[in-house]
This record gives sequence, structure tokens and C-alpha cells, in this order.
Amino acid sequence: MTRRVEISKRLVLINSTSSLVNMLLNMSVLIWLQQYLLRHITAEEYSLLPVLYSVMMFAPLVTIILAGGLGRYVVEAHAREDDERVTMIVSTMFPILSAAGLLFLFGGSILAWHINTILKIAPDRVWDARIMMAILMFSAAVRLPLAPFSVGLYARQKFVLQNLIGVGTEIFRLALLFFFLLAVSTRILWVVTAAVLAEMLNLAITTIVSCRLLPTLRFRRESINWGIARELTSFGGLDFISSVANTIRTSADPIILNRFATAFDVTCFALGSMPARQVERVFLTLRGPLSPALTAMHAANDKAALANVYVRGGRLALWASLLFAIPGIIYSKEIITLYVGAQYLPAAIVMMLLLIMFPLAYGNTMLPQIASAKADLRPFTIRTVAMNTANLALTLYLVGVLRLGAIGSALGTMIAMSFVYPLFMWPLGRRMTDVSIGRWCRETVFPGMLPGSAGTILWIPLKQMLHPDTWLKLGLCVAGGCIAYFGILLSVALRPSDREDLGRLASRFPQRVFSHRRTSEASTRADGRESSDQT
Repeated sequence: MTRRVEISKRLVLINSTSSLVNMLLNMSVLIWLQQYLLRHITAEEYSLLPVLYSVMMFAPLVTIILAGGLGRYVVEAHAREDDERVTMIVSTMFPILSAAGLLFLFGGSILAWHINTILKIAPDRVWDARIMMAILMFSAAVRLPLAPFSVGLYARQKFVLQNLIGVGTEIFRLALLFFFLLAVSTRILWVVTAAVLAEMLNLAITTIVSCRLLPTLRFRRESINWGIARELTSFGGLDFISSVANTIRTSADPIILNRFATAFDVTCFALGSMPARQVERVFLTLRGPLSPALTAMHAANDKAALANVYVRGGRLALWASLLFAIPGIIYSKEIITLYVGAQYLPAAIVMMLLLIMFPLAYGNTMLPQIASAKADLRPFTIRTVAMNTANLALTLYLVGVLRLGAIGSALGTMIAMSFVYPLFMWPLGRRMTDVSIGRWCRETVFPGMLPGSAGTILWIPLKQMLHPDTWLKLGLCVAGGCIAYFGILLSVALRPSDREDLGRLASRFPQRVFSHRRTSEASTRADGRESSDQT
């Protein structure tokens, strides 16, 4: 069978790198934006943004039942060269998603109008909240019917092109944002407006390009097959349950704080959770290009490849995540003070509590992708629901009863994850990939944790010696620990396969540079000869 879905380290690296560049651009804007807003508006107005986005994350969950399996099943059909099945999937789901979009638009309008009965909103901010919620709901409703036609870039693994589109629309968003904030007024409303307009532009371009890359993404009435709808909704039902649980973990905190604490607590939690959320978004972005390849591995019954991706992906994730998490924990107080001022110091404790979870979570980071590729979401979903239900209960108790505010929200997350991950998530990941605990410890845990341990040995004393009260001193402290981090990583922690890939990458780069130079020189000489001949 000819492989339409390429399984290639080089392709995954290129796609992941382009995704990372796009993500870093978004993060840079976010870091500037949060600081700018908090210096120009009150904490009460700022708190609208995380709270409304949290509500918005719950709103489209029902549609995951319908759209959750689109990418996975289109990739599988495309990998098996079943073009008719791709068209059947699109033709079947388009009318269903169109009807869902209309219902969503109607329900979203009612929700937007009554948003002040759901959330605590100051009277002078009610209309801003209604407009922002209405805009967000409209955007979600439009995305639904176009979802089947937008998976072409994903199925063809054109993530570089997808990210180029993303960069272009991000620049468009920035232009709108700067215009609104600097030329009109500093209001949270403009943040949402610019984001939605850019998203609509991105959706239009992506849909057009997607259909050109994969012409089988088309609607034909005679290709409607309700059996396919049942298959996709069965997969989407499990994905829906898992997504509800994850949304509770990531979005319930601002809503609970809005009801049982203060706007200041909402703001502190948003600030303190921003590093953990952004690192999580980075890893979701980096793992995204792997999904089509993992689905193709499963379709080819390549169990050894899936096992290698699991252990190696966890090792790489630990290296990358702990490079941010450990200095973030050690210097949390200094980071928050320098970033937004000492008045938001509770955010430093939130930041520390959430970053402590990284060693538990990122060694097992490939589990969701592998479960999705194998279409075996049930065991992962059950564990996710249990963990996030416990998190919700703890948060309600710590915030609603003990009145611990933002710190209580973060503490609930830490306790729930500390219990569920080692006892339930780690064994599931190994079982789904047939990896023994010995191999996982040898190839993931020990080498993944080693550089972070070395960096910690320097980061802690450097903090005591330099007392970093400026960005320069903080940068010097972090850089000093990074020397030990990368020294141990390169000398001890790298596995033979990692060294081979680095060697190949290092050998190819100069070859390509010199090859390009030789080509340019040859072209120049040829042009010179041609010019001389013409003379």
C-alpha cells in the first residue's frame, strides 16, 4: 500500500518547528498585552477577559460529539486511499453541523443577553460583556458547518502552510489590536473584536486552501451515509466527555473565583496560570503535527513505532518543559513582581503550584495522541473525568468554603493531578504502547529529569547570591543554571537515537549551506559567461 500520509521525522520536525514559531509569536503578543492592559485598566475590567473566555470554552463542547472525529477519520481514509469515504464523511457531516451551527447561534444569543445573570459583572460592564459573548458565539457558530472542509491541511500534513496562514492573520489581528487600543480606547472589548475578526479571516483562507489540497473534501447528496455519522459521533462522544473534563480543569477556576471570590483573585489566577497554560499550548501545538503520522502508524499496525514515539516523546517533553518549569518555580516571586508589580504576588504562588505538576504530566505527554490514533479513548476518558471531577470538587471546597481564593484554585489542581497521574495515567500510557516500566524509566524518566536536577543545583544558590530585582539579574541567574542544564543534557542525558538525529541534522545543515553557495557561485559564473558572450 502506498503511503499517502508520510511518516517522517524530518517532516514532523519541520511542521512542529513552524508551529512553534507561530506559537511564540502569539505568546510574545500575549505577554505584552497582559502587562499593557493591567497598567491601563482596573482589575475588575480585566477579569472579564479570562471569565468570558472560560465560559466560551464550555459553550461549543456539545459540538465535539459531531466534529471531534473528523480529522482522525479523514486522515485514516486518506491514508488508505479511500477517496470515496472521505467524500462520504464530509457529505454526511455537513448538513448535521450546519443545523448545529444554527442552533448554537440561537442559544448563544440568549446566553449573551443573560450573561450578567450567570456571572458577577459590574453594571457599567454588562453591555461590554454581552457584546463580547455575542461575538465569540457567532465565531463558534460559523466554524461548525465549515469544519468538514477545513481538515485538508491536517490530513496532508501541511502544517507549515497552516502556520504561515496563522502568522499572516496574527499580524492582521495585531494591526487591528494596536489600532483599537492606541487610536480608539483601551478596552477589553477591542481584544475580543480583533481576535474574532482575525479568526474569521483565518477560517476563510484555511477552508479555501484545504479544499484545493484535498479535492475529495466536497459535498454530494448521494454520498450521505448515516452509518458514518454514527461511527463519528461514537468517537466524538468519548472525545466530548474527555473534553468536558479537560475544560473543567482549565476553565472552571475563573468562573468559580468569579462567583466565590473577587475580581482580584480572578486576575491573580489568570496571571499565575499563564506560564503553565502557555507551555501546555506550546506542547499541544508541537504534538499536533504528529497526529496524522500516529494514525497512519496505527493503520499500518506498526506497534514498535508507536512505542518509540511514546518513550521518546515523553523524554523530549520533560527536557523542554522542565527548562521553563524549574526556573519558573524558583523565581516565581521575582517574575511576577517585575512583570506586573508586588501587588499581584499571590499570582506567584499560583504559578509555582501549577508548574510543580510538569514532571508528573509531561513524561506521559503522548498518551492523548496515541489513544486518539488508536480510536481507543474510553480508558483515557474515564481517568480524565475522574481526575478533573476531583479537581472541581477540591476547588469548590478550597475556594467556596475555605475562602483561599486564587491559591485555593491552583492547590486543587495540584492535589488532583498528583494523585491521578502516577496511579492511573502512567500505567495506561505504558499499557497502550506495550512499554515496560523499566524501559519507560530508562528512556523517559531518568534522562528526562537529569538536566533539570543539574540546573536546580545552580538556580537556587544563584538566587541567594544575586537577589534578582531587575530583569538583567534575573536573566543572568536563569542563564547560569541553563549552562549546567544543557551541559548535562548534551553530555549525559541524550540517548543514542537522539545523538544520531542531532548528528544527521548537523551534517545536513552545512551541506545545504555550502550546496546553496556552490549553486549561487555557479549561477554567478554562468551569468558572467553569458554576459561576456553577449558582449
